[in-house]
This record gives sequence, structure tokens and C-alpha cells, in this order.
Amino acid sequence: MHSGNIRLGIIGAGSVALDHAAVAEALGAKIVAASTRKIQSPRWSAFQAAYPDCEFEPDPAAMGTRSDIDAIILCLSWKDQAEWLDWGLSVQKPVLIEKPIALDEATLGAALARHSDDLAGKLVGYNRRYYQNVARLAERLARGGLRTAEITISEEIAGLVRRHGKEALAFSMEHSGCHLIDLAIHLFGGLSVVHMTRYLEEYDGVPFNGYNGLLETQTGVPVAFFNNANDPSRIGIRCKFDDGTQWCLAPTEILTVYQGYDIVERSADCQVRQYSPHVMERVVEDASYRPGFMAQMRAFLTGETGPGCTPKMAMGLLKLVGAIRHQAKDVRV
Repeated sequence: MHSGNIRLGIIGAGSVALDHAAVAEALGAKIVAASTRKIQSPRWSAFQAAYPDCEFEPDPAAMGTRSDIDAIILCLSWKDQAEWLDWGLSVQKPVLIEKPIALDEATLGAALARHSDDLAGKLVGYNRRYYQNVARLAERLARGGLRTAEITISEEIAGLVRRHGKEALAFSMEHSGCHLIDLAIHLFGGLSVVHMTRYLEEYDGVPFNGYNGLLETQTGVPVAFFNNANDPSRIGIRCKFDDGTQWCLAPTEILTVYQGYDIVERSADCQVRQYSPHVMERVVEDASYRPGFMAQMRAFLTGETGPGCTPKMAMGLLKLVGAIRHQAKDVRV
């Protein structure tokens, strides 16, 4: 397919749908129809204001058979995506399915078994895989010499509850934390659990589980894993290599490469000599649109998935999350 000839239907009309529509239009695609639960929805009003020629489709499933729609973007709320999983995998058109594609391994496994014969054109929206900085780190990892790595996730609980409801706390790794976990699997390959602890907390009577422990790559490289609530640590992925460099995606939109230290001498403000990691390079991801969305949309519209996540690849995240939960030992203080 040529991106300039594609006519798109979008199921969902929230902020992510607007981001997808913006890059699709920039690539020459046409937004033909969009769908929300109600035509009176403020989300539909905002979407229509941005794309006045876009038609409201009252029956989202009809997009699968409409002759004027070539491909579909499925971007409902995190709770509703799984309800449309079977439809998204079975419809005979390319579908970009936003994450989370499912909330547990059993649900996705059963859906894949039902539709395993033809999943061509189906792409899961892990846009960070398309970052140029991620490609840079992947190339460095391919050269070998990884000593150790670290994954740090911090869930800002008040914001998570405000945006997605208290029930989202039980699925934080499948939902808000899934970006970093998927990215780690993409970069390191298969990961297994060596040791994991679970820290039990409550927020307004709703439990939240923090997980801390050690993962391991298929070649035995240790990967520290931290997933906590309101952790002031810098969120991201860090890789330490045997050439003395440390490559950090923290946040994932910024790649910083460190080697050695700069000595910071004593001053009036601090009477202690300090050793600060020396920055060799710092590169910020292009944010003309939401980072990664343009490259992801180009891959989707042309059918060239590249580093993207297929529905079968998405099983890796759910299996790892399941193993983390199953093998974690409770820590009480």
C-alpha cells in the first residue's frame, strides 16, 4: 500500500486517536470515519473539529466491511480494548491495535489460537520501538559486551487513578508500565525471573503492588527490575557495557551515553569533592508529533512492520508480567 492512497477508520476518538490521525494525515492518508460510544461525546466533538470531513460511524464493526475504508486504528480505553481483540484480529483489513492488546496471557493466547492463520497487517501500538534512540541502543547491544541492565518504572498513582480509574492499579504493568517492559523485551530478547519481591500498599483502600527483583537475559546477563509507586528514581532503561560506557534511555525519549567521571571540586555551596558521570553524548527524540508515532504509522500504512510489535510478540510481555506476579514473594514492613 502507498500511504497517500489509504483511507482510515478510527475506533475511538480520544487524545491518542487524534495523535494517530495527525500523523496519518501528514503521511497523506485520509481519515474517513471515526466512532465513539455516543455522537454527543465531547471526544467526538473535539475530533470532528480537528477533522470536519470525518464521518461519525455509529457501528464500529461496520468499518470492517465498508468499501471506503482500507485500514483501521483501534484505540479504545485500556478496559475496552480486549473486548474488540477478536474483531481486530479477524477483520480482513490492516488494524493498528493500541496497547494493551489484552490484560492477561490466557485471553491473548486464546484469541491468537482462533485467528492464527492470517494476522498479516496487524500491528500493536508500542510506538517506542520506533524511536531512533532505541534503534541506536539496539545496535549497541548487538555489538555485545552488556554487563548488566536496569529497568525502572514509577507509577504516579494519583494521576493514574485520575486518568484511568482505581481499577487500573491492578493492571499497571499491562497498562501504563507496559511501554518499558515491552521495550526491554524488544532490546534484550526473552527475559526470565530470577528473584522477585512484591511490596503491598494501599491508596484510598485500593491495593497497589510494587515489584522489585532480578531478571535475566537468555545469555545470563542480570537485569534489575524496579516497579514502584511514586518512586523519585529516574524512569527508564540503563545498560552498562564492558567498554566502560553506560547507555541510558531515561526518560525513553532521551538517550544519554556516559563514560568515566568529571571531578567537581569543592565549592562554597558544597565542601565535598564530587564525581559526576561524564556525558559523551545526549540525543533527544524528535517530538514534532508524539515521538515514534510517525514512524509507526508509516510502517502500518506501508505494511513494513520493521521493529514493531505484532500480536504474537505481545505475548512476550504478558508472559513476563505473569511470571513476575507468580514468582514474587511478599515483603511486609
